[in-house]
Amino acid sequence: MAFPVKWYASQMQGAPSLGDTTAGALTALLKAVLVTGFGNLTINALVWDAAEGAAKATFSGGHAYLQDSVIEVSGASPAVYNGEHRAKKVSSTEVWFELDGGNPGSAGSGAMSMKVAPLGWTLTHECGDGQVAIYRPTNVSESGNVSLRIDNTAFSGWVGTTYLGHLAKVALVEDVVDINTYATIYEHRWPATGRYSDKRWDLIGDPQMFYFMPAYAAASFQHVYSFGYINSIRAGDRYHAVLNHYPTTDAGDINRRWANGIGGSVSNWGNTYGAFDNSDQHVIARPYSQLFGASAWWLKGLFTRFGTGMSVPNGPDNAFYMSTDPIMVMEAGNHLRGYLPGVICPFATVADWHRKNFGNLPALPSKLVRFVRVGFAENPANGTSMMGFDLTGPWR
Repeated sequence: MAFPVKWYASQMQGAPSLGDTTAGALTALLKAVLVTGFGNLTINALVWDAAEGAAKATFSGGHAYLQDSVIEVSGASPAVYNGEHRAKKVSSTEVWFELDGGNPGSAGSGAMSMKVAPLGWTLTHECGDGQVAIYRPTNVSESGNVSLRIDNTAFSGWVGTTYLGHLAKVALVEDVVDINTYATIYEHRWPATGRYSDKRWDLIGDPQMFYFMPAYAAASFQHVYSFGYINSIRAGDRYHAVLNHYPTTDAGDINRRWANGIGGSVSNWGNTYGAFDNSDQHVIARPYSQLFGASAWWLKGLFTRFGTGMSVPNGPDNAFYMSTDPIMVMEAGNHLRGYLPGVICPFATVADWHRKNFGNLPALPSKLVRFVRVGFAENPANGTSMMGFDLTGPWR
């Protein structure tokens, strides 16, 4: 079965850590998610469970694979067990997953293993220690000319002095020849570690776009950092790659002290992705004209941001409301460039739904939706709002 969308979380089996003060953690995390997969374990037994209508893998030492995630099985015979599957159910020692062809007719044998399946992007270039890397969607004919370059080395200025941040360079690049030879479209910064936080993270994506939501700094809020291609309405668009980024390139900015909790003017280490009508920290590779020069963009929604606008439950019908319509991506000059893939806008924030999956919601039958609370302002005192993500797809 093909899975056009995959999701990842820091509590999954073998999930890489965002790290604390060491360079290279961000690039290692992204490589594991986008390209290689992670959390490989040997399967001790693999059988067909007729009662569940699914295959059942047993791990005698236990595991941390999660229900609804996409796993990859290899080395099994019959071969129908192999490949990518969605985890239907889990226990502390077992994982059930559906097979397209149903019962294989016999138990699995061989050097069988399972891992969390990668998103399926291409690592085009990488330095020897893996701390600098360039990624792009695998099928460039469906996306465009722009790649993402990440420099997660301990370059001069990557870390501030006492109580400040740890940042990696991120750049929109094209005409890539090797890891050090390319044309820079735009460069800025992403948080490079989870310093001072509980280091949880989520990443949700498809073959052309991903949303990375790391927790960093003392309040341990998650903020969205994204790269990829929107659903453009312009015919022949090759530069509809978008990036959002940290508010400054200065890890030593004394107004953004990661060690500070909520409140005060020195805690402005968030970003504005969760807000509508705000182009701060939002860049698209080129304007719709395709002429040189990055352009600003912003999201257009019904209310001021994700996760707000209505009471929950809504009094007259005891309902929870959200928009399943695609969210508009506007660029400078008030031009509609296209739509944001995969994102759902709830009109309220429910704290208990944070980082939880829901299936077959009334407005989204046959879909899985994951809700994540993310920051929407530079100052964490403003709080968090809930975003929704379609885990089933396709997004395009």
